[in-house]
Parts: sequence; structure tokens; C-alpha cells
Amino acid sequence: MKTGILSDIHGNLAALEAVLALMKDRGVTRFVCCGDVVGYGPDPNRCIEAIRSLHAVCVAGNHDYGAVGKTSIRAFNDSAATAVLWTRSKLSVVNRVYLENLPLTERLDPLLIVHASPSEPEEWVYLASLAEAEEEMEFYPDRVCLVGHSHLPFVVERLPGRRAQLVTEDSFELKPDARYLVNVGSVGQPRDGDPRACAVIYNSRTGVLSFHRVEYDVAAVQKKMGAAGLPQALADRLAKGR
Repeated sequence: MKTGILSDIHGNLAALEAVLALMKDRGVTRFVCCGDVVGYGPDPNRCIEAIRSLHAVCVAGNHDYGAVGKTSIRAFNDSAATAVLWTRSKLSVVNRVYLENLPLTERLDPLLIVHASPSEPEEWVYLASLAEAEEEMEFYPDRVCLVGHSHLPFVVERLPGRRAQLVTEDSFELKPDARYLVNVGSVGQPRDGDPRACAVIYNSRTGVLSFHRVEYDVAAVQKKMGAAGLPQALADRLAKGR
């Protein structure tokens, strides 16, 4: 079975549709979302509806909970807070309830799914270094932990009796005796310098996990954001992948 793994869609329907087209072409039949379906982008309802239609196993991100008042947005920067409040005003009742009911963690053997950190999923901690990722690996027994939140794709592998190390390949086979922490990157607002949408496919038959980058019409999304009155800075950064 092939599992498509998404995160940080952030209301960017064009990016989501491009990723889903690739995944369906590659034979993906099961979907996982590591949160932040909404926030920043101009199509929150349609993105939620797309995830719901896939029957994806989905957890909450801080923007998801922020949009329905389940977590504080005081720590958000001005642009992010403005976008969350705009999103809150646009959500349908059904989609609001969907976000309210998202859990902080889910399990889909051998995967633990969480938006930010497995140790304190409700605190929205960013994992930005190998040392931080290695420390987090003490807090889950699962073979693979999937996260998002930072919008920076990376993989950390730890073999028994060894220190954790970064995996540099875009496609690799999970070792049977190793444990992993995988940041799956961002569909709707990458921040690693590559503006293409980022997502992951996991093949449970072969044990191969692979990253995929997909181009989409960035200019069209930027135009839609402008028409919606969303902060220009959020639109500008889509073209930069920062």
C-alpha cells in the first residue's frame, strides 16, 4: 500500500491539487495529513473539503486550532494572525467542526503522526536541528514519527547504539532496526528555498519513503490572496520558498 503524506497545506488549493494529482498517478490509496490544513492561503474551506473527501488520517496544527479558537494566536506574527482571523471568518460550520475535532496525535502503524513535537504536541515546538530531533526520539516508541510545522523537510535516522544522523537521500528504504523522525515539509508554503509543493509517499510493501516536489501556479495563488485582502508578505514568500 502507498500512503501519501501531506502537511502545512495552509489554504493553498492549487498546491494541494498538484500534489494529489501526482500521488494518485503514483498509485497512492491512503492519505495522512500532519496538520495546518488552513492559515495563510485563500482557500481554507476547499482545502478542508479535499482532505475530508480523502478520508485522510489528519492531526491538528496550530493554525487549524487557532482558526477555531482552540489555541492562542498571541505568539503569531502580525501577518499570520491576520490570516488566521480571516480564515476564522470564512470557515463553514461543517469545516469549523472538523477542525475543532482534529486530535493532536494519531497512529497508523508504523507511523506516529503529530504536527509539531511528539513530546509536547500541544506546545507547537519547532524542531530545527539534529540535536532537537534526536532528543524528541526519546518520546515515542513508534518506528517512524511524522511531523510538519517548520515547513523544512528533513529525515533523522537512529540505529541501535548509535547517534542519530541526517538522511540526505530524497528516496530511501527504512531500515528494519532503525527509528526515524521525518519532517515532511510543506505543501502550501515551503520554506527551504524551493517554492515547489513538498510531500512524501511511503510504500509499505517496499519500505521506501520518498520526497516529491511539485510545481503549481504560484502567480494565480498570489493573485487570489491579493483579491482576498490577505497580507502581501504571505503572497510574496510563495515565489521564494522562504
